[in-house]
Formats: sequence, structure tokens, C-alpha cells
Amino acid sequence: MTRHPPAPAGSPPGPPPAPPGLERVLLIGTGAIGVSHLPSFATLLRHHYGLDVAVCLTAAARDFVSPRALAAITGRPVIPPGWPDESGPVHIDWADWAEAVVVWPATLNFLSRCAFGIADSLPVSTVLATTAPVLFAPSVAAGAVGGGPFSRALRILRQDGHVVVGPVTGLAVSTGEPSPGACAPPEAVVRALAARFPAPTSQDRPPRGACD
Repeated sequence: MTRHPPAPAGSPPGPPPAPPGLERVLLIGTGAIGVSHLPSFATLLRHHYGLDVAVCLTAAARDFVSPRALAAITGRPVIPPGWPDESGPVHIDWADWAEAVVVWPATLNFLSRCAFGIADSLPVSTVLATTAPVLFAPSVAAGAVGGGPFSRALRILRQDGHVVVGPVTGLAVSTGEPSPGACAPPEAVVRALAARFPAPTSQDRPPRGACD
């Protein structure tokens, strides 16, 4: 894991500390305009924190972000939204590979499908199949934030043990006005990941001289 020296006094705060013990993250991008910033998030995770990152995009997300750019950043091809011919249970393979799954940004469509178990795509099926912690960062229309479908989806996801980060107040792309449905920034997601991967305590560490 990459270590960084402390920032000088008076300097602006940098990214939060790395989640201890976490090595492999599966990023899932869905069809919100904020997914265009996913390459920056993948770069942060891979090159600042030294994590092994894989990316899966929904079909709609591919209209907003380049799979080729993400493949160059992560060093691996982007996972397709559907199952390749004669590929076998690819979603199971990725569900087992991931130590954490981050859906950033998460549309209401994707949130609802995960909440109600509608496994009609590889990304949703991977979320439903994994036993790793799953973090959702919603990105929804301002009018949907207080609506019943959004509230029900979040309630079910949290009841299932998943983490929801945000939404936060940001500028709506369509109007430029403040919106309460904006996607949480990467730093907030990293802090939430760190909370799910706490640093080992002294009781967790083996005694000095103990054999591996």
C-alpha cells in the first residue's frame, strides 16, 4: 500500500487515508452524467492508494465515458454490461474477486434494480451475488430525492447491509441550479470504505516473535 508523508502545516487537506487491508475494488458506473468523472476516481484509487481496480459500466454509462480510457487507467479491459457468448458466470467471478464494490454514480434505475433483485444485467447481478461490502453513491434528479421510489430503494439497500453515501447538494447539469441529488465526491466514498475496513487493533496483531 502506498504511503504518503503528512501534509505541511497550512496546506489544503489531501485525500483521506487509505482503507486498511483493502486491495481490490470493483467500480460500477451507471448512466448518470457524473460517470464522465469516473476516470479521475479510478486514477485516485489506483495511483494514489495503490489499489487493484476493475471497472464495469452499464450500457447507458458507455454513452458518457470512454471504456478505452478506463482500461488504460486500470490496466484491464472494462467489464461489459452483458454476458459475452459462452462466457459462463462472469458475474460470479467478479463478485468473488471484489473486496469492495462501489457504484459511482448510482442512478435511481440501478438502485431500484439492486434493491428489488432485478438481475437483468451483469453489473446488477454482480452486486446481488457479492458478499463484499457494497457502497452506493446516488445521483438522482432533485425531484426524486424526496420521492417514494428513491426512499424505498435506499431503505431496502440499507436493510440489506449496504452503504449509501449521499446524495449531496451540487449543481444540476441541466439547469446549473443547486440540486440535493448530486453524487457524493470520491473522498466521501473513500472515507466510507475506510469505515468498513477499520485499522487492526493491538488485539488483532500477532505477538512479537510469533511465527506466520
